[in-house]
Amino acid sequence: MMVTRQVRSAVVIGYMLSIAWIRRNLLSLVWLFATPFSILFIITVTTRGQAFVQGVIGSLLLVLITVGTGLAGDGAWYRLEVKLLDYFIASPVHQIGFLLGIVLAGLFFTTPALVILVPLLLYLGLPLTSLPLALLAVGMVWLFSSAIGYTVSTYVRNLRNGWQSGLALSVIVGILPPSFYPAELLPANILWLAYLLPTTHAVLLLRVLMGQTIALQGWSPLLGWVALAGLLLAALVVTSRAARWRQA
Repeated sequence: MMVTRQVRSAVVIGYMLSIAWIRRNLLSLVWLFATPFSILFIITVTTRGQAFVQGVIGSLLLVLITVGTGLAGDGAWYRLEVKLLDYFIASPVHQIGFLLGIVLAGLFFTTPALVILVPLLLYLGLPLTSLPLALLAVGMVWLFSSAIGYTVSTYVRNLRNGWQSGLALSVIVGILPPSFYPAELLPANILWLAYLLPTTHAVLLLRVLMGQTIALQGWSPLLGWVALAGLLLAALVVTSRAARWRQA
C-alpha cells in the first residue's frame, strides 16, 4: 500500500511538473536538443560521417544525462524559489516519491529527442531484439545522473549555483567519458578512470549490442553490466543517506 501510494504520488508530481507545463509552453521541449545535436552535427561534419554512430550513441546518453544532472538546478528551484518542496514535506509524500516524480518529469521533456535517436539507432544497426537491453543500459545512466543531480540540489544555497552545478555534472558524466569518441583512443591509465563512470560502460555495451567488437584491457560485456549496476546502486545509496529532505 505504501509503495503504491508513493508511485501514484510520483506519477502525479511528474505530470504536474512536465505535461501540465508543456501544454502551456511547447518551447520547453526544444532546449534538450541544443547541445547533444550540436555536438552530433560537428562530429558528423568533421569526420565526414565516419563517427556518426558514435555520435548518435553519445547524443542519446547526453540527453538523458543532462536532464538527470539538471535536477541540481530544478531541485534547487523547487526548494528555494517556488517553495514547492515545503508542500511535499508537509504531505504524506516520501522523499523517494518526490525524487521519482521529478525524475519522471525530466524524462517527459526528453521525449522528442528519444523519438528521433532511438529509431535512428535501430536504423544504424541495433537489432530490435537488443533494444530492451540498450534501453536498460541508458536508463541506468539516466537514473545514476538523476540521483547525483538531486543529491547536489539539496545542498545548494544559491539558485544560480544549482544550474551551474548541473551543467558541470553533465560535462563530467556525459562529455568527458568516451561517449562521443572511441574509448580505444584513451591511454590505459586514463581508461581506468573512465571505468569509474557508468557512461563509459553504457556506450561500450551499446556498441557491442550493435555488433561492434570491443577489445579493451580489463573490460568485458559482463563487467560492463556489473559496473553499471554497482555504480547505480552506489548512487542510490548515497542519495538515500546524504540527500537532505526535512532541512529544506
